[in-house]
Amino acid sequence: MSVAPILLAVLAGIVFGLVRRGRLTSIARTRIRHPEFLLIAIGGSLFVDVFDSGPTSAIAMIGLLAGLFFAALNIHIVGMAIIALGVTLNLLPVVLNGSMPVRPEALVEAEMVTADELDRVTLTGARELETPDTILPGLSDTFPVRWTNQVVSLGDLIMMVGLADVVANLMLQRRRRRLPASALPALEAMGWHEEQVDLTGDPVEPIDLRHPPPPDLRDQPERSQPAEEADSSSSASPVQD
Repeated sequence: MSVAPILLAVLAGIVFGLVRRGRLTSIARTRIRHPEFLLIAIGGSLFVDVFDSGPTSAIAMIGLLAGLFFAALNIHIVGMAIIALGVTLNLLPVVLNGSMPVRPEALVEAEMVTADELDRVTLTGARELETPDTILPGLSDTFPVRWTNQVVSLGDLIMMVGLADVVANLMLQRRRRRLPASALPALEAMGWHEEQVDLTGDPVEPIDLRHPPPPDLRDQPERSQPAEEADSSSSASPVQD
């Protein structure tokens, strides 16, 4: 999939996010896990699109696997599951056929070649013309896009929908507001209390000031016997007449 459909999906997601009163600044607060897999996926796709020689099929598989790992590790983001489905649908025909099959009629419908040129067409990258022996032809590059002069697959379309969904939902994130101090007494009266921790990080049981626990006498030091009680056992002082 080239850059044009990706930009279209991102633009659609931004529009949907703005319609739902989202903010672009909310995207920067997103917690992304293992972005290195995303870089590998992008690098593999660019290599396959630019270079004709080399192990393009193997690099395409590695890029798709990296994209699938990235989507799975960030499945907590709304819409990422749709992207994972699209990547899987693109990975299956590449693994089973060795490269991504392309429907010949779609090339003509996309105005990339004419019908007379189909027998002389040579595809670049990890792509090959679809044949009767192609496995899972329904997942190959089947849908023509005339305005970009390319052919996309069902997996590409699903990934575009997922990408737009991810962008739109990330714009709807809201920063958590801290509870004002004036609201604490009312919440504590209803039984809510803020969890406290000691220096070791372990939680501390909250103390109810209205019903304090009894003191633990075991931890208190033993008091010495008062001087009055000690003198009572001694002899009394003499009394003078």
